Amino acid sequence: MTGGRRGHSTDVVEWWRPPGRPLDLVLAALVYVLACGTAWFVALIVPEYEFLVSDRGGSSYLPLAFTVAWFGLIATLMFIPLWTLHAIRLGQRAWPTTLLAFPLIALSWVAGLLIAMVGVS
Repeated sequence: MTGGRRGHSTDVVEWWRPPGRPLDLVLAALVYVLACGTAWFVALIVPEYEFLVSDRGGSSYLPLAFTVAWFGLIATLMFIPLWTLHAIRLGQRAWPTTLLAFPLIALSWVAGLLIAMVGVS
């Protein structure tokens, strides 16, 4: 056992957090609003998967492709604010966390597209 300062360093780490930066929160909100707009646009072009199967008639995978794409978009828009709040709670910058929305939105659309392409082939 150490001397009289037992647990002191962890107490400071646990309870001291740097003050929040208002500009950081504004940037995080702005990036999230842009991500919502991007997700809205991507949700509008998800039905374009039908053009892949219009000539060949293999539309059995289309409902699954739509479900995967839209679920990915909704999950992204739900989890990004949670991750952002967690970053703020840990005293980290929040806006880089919200930037994760853009690759996740693209991944959702591409995953649905790949499922639609598998249905065509």
